[in-house]
Amino acid sequence: MPNEKIDLSVNLAGMTMKNPVVVASGTFGFGREYGQFYDLGQLGGICAKGLTLNPRQGNPAPRIAETPMGILNSVGLQNPGVDAFIAHELPFLRNFDVKVIANISGNTPEEYGIMCEKLAGAGVDMIEVNISCPNVKAGGLAYGTRPELAAEVTQMAKSHAGKVPVMVKLSPNVTDITLIAKAVADAGADAVSLINTLRGMRIDVNTHRPILKMNTGGLSGPAVLPVAVRMVWEVAQAVDLPILGMGGVSKGEDAAQMMLAGASAVAVGTALFADPYAPIRVRDELAALAAGQGLERAAELIGGVKPW
Repeated sequence: MPNEKIDLSVNLAGMTMKNPVVVASGTFGFGREYGQFYDLGQLGGICAKGLTLNPRQGNPAPRIAETPMGILNSVGLQNPGVDAFIAHELPFLRNFDVKVIANISGNTPEEYGIMCEKLAGAGVDMIEVNISCPNVKAGGLAYGTRPELAAEVTQMAKSHAGKVPVMVKLSPNVTDITLIAKAVADAGADAVSLINTLRGMRIDVNTHRPILKMNTGGLSGPAVLPVAVRMVWEVAQAVDLPILGMGGVSKGEDAAQMMLAGASAVAVGTALFADPYAPIRVRDELAALAAGQGLERAAELIGGVKPW
């Protein structure tokens, strides 16, 4: 259990979580498998697997490739569709005392609007708008790399989400991530999450073929942590929005770095594949670190970096 002396609760765009550790979309499914290891109520929040308007089969295999200190994936948003999530997965997640963050991807701004309306009506706690998934041939990448398109999707999501907060997930595959952050902030986003995966490639030197059938994929894992921390820091200075920091977090110290850079909460993703208990461990290590520094609340770390 976490250090009892430390108040781990944080606020993310008006949503109060019992602790700042969330599981990242696409690494936790809809929680059923990990729920066999521990009570999902021990988590601050769950970013559910990315949803699309209609069911998707995803990309052809191989779609995972290991790399030094990370993995590449080109899964391609395999999912049952938003209606199936609302009918079958959301009721399961509602059995637990945990915030449910639905993650959505659309091919058109209109699709984002329809999904937001459905999910807001179903009562999710927050909607994470994926404008940055680099694996999908249609849509995704373009929105996250152009400020005006990112703003358009944000406006569409906000106008259909009712009172449910909208968090926009930013792509790191851009020259200046703060330009996109400012665009979605001006368009009404309630929060931003970052980073999504970095585009990468691995080639089999014997066959001369890429390992992934899609040729390239998204890089995640400890290899991307320093990039993620730097981008969270830049975005925190550029916009006055709460940040969910992610990218290579696997230890309490990593989570503390993210929070010091400006993140109000952190997501654990790839680390789950090696250790299903990773988010619980990150929570407890973060509590111990905060206690060791004489803090009463983990939230005191937020934005506390002292640049030279």
